[in-house]
Amino acid sequence: MSLKFFLLTDFGYADPYVAQMKGVLSTLAPQYQIFDITHNLAPFNIAQAGFFLDSTIDHLPPYSVTICVVDPGVGTARDIVCMVIDTKVVLAPDNGCLSFLHTRYPKAPIYRIMQHQLPLEHTILTSTFHGRTLFSPLAADIALHIEQLSSYMECTRPAPFSKDSTQDCKLKLFPPLPTDSESILTQYMERNDHSRTQAIVMLPESVAKLDKNIIETYVLHIDTFGNVILGLPNETWHKRISDGGELTLYTQTTRPLKCVSAYAELAENQIGIICGSQGYLEIACNMCSAAQFINLKLGERIRIALSVPPEM
Repeated sequence: MSLKFFLLTDFGYADPYVAQMKGVLSTLAPQYQIFDITHNLAPFNIAQAGFFLDSTIDHLPPYSVTICVVDPGVGTARDIVCMVIDTKVVLAPDNGCLSFLHTRYPKAPIYRIMQHQLPLEHTILTSTFHGRTLFSPLAADIALHIEQLSSYMECTRPAPFSKDSTQDCKLKLFPPLPTDSESILTQYMERNDHSRTQAIVMLPESVAKLDKNIIETYVLHIDTFGNVILGLPNETWHKRISDGGELTLYTQTTRPLKCVSAYAELAENQIGIICGSQGYLEIACNMCSAAQFINLKLGERIRIALSVPPEM
């Protein structure tokens, strides 16, 4: 089994913080690779962290452990929460970072890990850097637990008892698959008295508002190209907006908004809305920064008016 760590923080690269987290992980679990999602999240921006987790989790490999540290409450009594999506584990502070994932995977097990229930040898209660002193040792311990799970053999080619079953059967080795009532961390959490919960902190702005023909949302992220990712998941909002007739974007100014399926459909100085590859609708221009063109900033509220009210 090739377990991997993935890191998501707002630490940046000017300080030694990322290297220190990786150093702890490499010391305690040296057999596993470590990858960065990003460390350039806007400082303290919990909503942006939640968006990155939600847009990335489906592309991570099985038996991965993701550590998200965007933690304005570091040093307080806030808990750590651990979410298990099939065989993928996500650790984050209980401050709203899991809002979008919990909305999309409401049945995925979540465990509450209180600081006083971390008797691990390498955890240290500090006031300013739980990423290194709590999250990294915990993630390493969880990874080692997953590695020690009992295994089963699966025949992947050919199908058992098929007409080709006389051929050599290619076997793969796996830990046990989770069930509806359990997860790959059930034994670990029970052994360490970490309780299962659904009552986690949720960001109120994680759900867009619809009032008659006005959609109100906010800027989740602005990417390198200046595309403005909105708090509007494609699968929930694209049809409503594409069926909404003429669109008007309200920010500091009022502009027409065109629903398109490709950037190239937009003329020069035209603003469009498109299904983004990260799973959320985004405002875009053709080969220029939409964020700069209409002066939008991270976290800013916007409204989109539809000429045809959406069907409820």
